[in-house]
Amino acid sequence: MKPLLELIDKGGPAIVAIMILSVVLYSRCFRLFLSLRRSRREPLQAARRSPAEIQRIQQEIHDSFREQRFTLGAMIAAAPLLGLLGTVSGMVKTFETLSAKAGGRSMEGLARGISEVLVSTESGLLVALPALVFVGLCHREMQRRIRELNPVDGEVRRAYS
Repeated sequence: MKPLLELIDKGGPAIVAIMILSVVLYSRCFRLFLSLRRSRREPLQAARRSPAEIQRIQQEIHDSFREQRFTLGAMIAAAPLLGLLGTVSGMVKTFETLSAKAGGRSMEGLARGISEVLVSTESGLLVALPALVFVGLCHREMQRRIRELNPVDGEVRRAYS
């Protein structure tokens, strides 16, 4: 708990928003991944379904992913923007400290402001970049699920590529 409080102290108020966003973002990413994994049992049952039913299932998988992807995309885009907000906040503090011209306090304030700038920017990027990769992997998994449902010679194709 102490490192978390230190991070909040170093990164400023934007860090709290980034942390909350990261919890929501990654819980939704994992929910998407789990829903794609649950759809894995569909190919086993698809051999007994009509082509129209298979096409409907494929469309449902695709639509579900697309709906979730838009929300995830907005949250992924918000993380670096929150980092940028923290950067601006840190720069404002830095310039306020410099304008105060309080000698030794000026240098301490300058260091704290720069630290806030760097920590908030880094945090926003550290939340967004892995989530972006994760959504890309989920997209590939969704495409794999849809391909697995395509009948080939009366059998359901299993693609493990």
